[in-house]
Amino acid sequence: MTDRRVQFIKEFMMQGDFKIAAAQFGPVRGDVEENTRRHLQLIAAAVAEGANVVIFPELSLTGYEPDLARELAFTDADSRWAPFQAVAREQGVTLMVGAPVRMEEGEPQVGLFVISPETPVFHYSKMHLHPGEDQHFAPGAGEKVFELQGVALGLAICADTGVATHARNTAAAGAAAYLSSVLITAGGYDEDTAKLQDYAQTHGMCVIMANFSGPSGGWEPIGKSAVWSPGGDLLAQGPQTGDALVIGVKTEAGWSGLVKSI
Repeated sequence: MTDRRVQFIKEFMMQGDFKIAAAQFGPVRGDVEENTRRHLQLIAAAVAEGANVVIFPELSLTGYEPDLARELAFTDADSRWAPFQAVAREQGVTLMVGAPVRMEEGEPQVGLFVISPETPVFHYSKMHLHPGEDQHFAPGAGEKVFELQGVALGLAICADTGVATHARNTAAAGAAAYLSSVLITAGGYDEDTAKLQDYAQTHGMCVIMANFSGPSGGWEPIGKSAVWSPGGDLLAQGPQTGDALVIGVKTEAGWSGLVKSI
């Protein structure tokens, strides 16, 4: 394919709607193979809805299992990314998958790996840890914002969203959308989502949150993945249980949202 043809395709894609799908499901403890299969099912459903981006919950590929993190940790060059890379290339979709990050020394980090059609795999590491997570994980350093099809995307993982400076710094770096990969239970949902709504309104970013809808790591996540407009309006919210896609849609007229149960 010529460079001119590639540029034409990129420009054509940028003219249409831009869709970000938050995928919610319940993971299987430590079973990367089974969780990969379930990720690919959700990705296929998201592609059928025209998604440009699919984001999964915190540590989605292993489940939220701190005691297994070191054993199951990934690198950017990990061969286990192969099926995701194949789908990304074939479907032209960018994937954001949660997994522990293997470090050369010390504890792993909580990572959100980005697999896209045209660039090598890279990751964002959770900067802010919940109490007790430091027994199994090391914190990351620095926010992550990157551009995809003309839309600047900022990344966050769970406890990051509880620290106002994280959202503020991400917005200051130019993010038009704040994508959060989380594990939230019923007891924390109202408080945590109130903060996400405030970030949307205060910083003029679309905020998208992907939460588990099944047990993980001894926790009972509540699902209800969601999308807020840059003005802070709740555009879409998923069910409390079951697999689903909660999709934020950017058009020339602004952002809208929809829910697709799987």
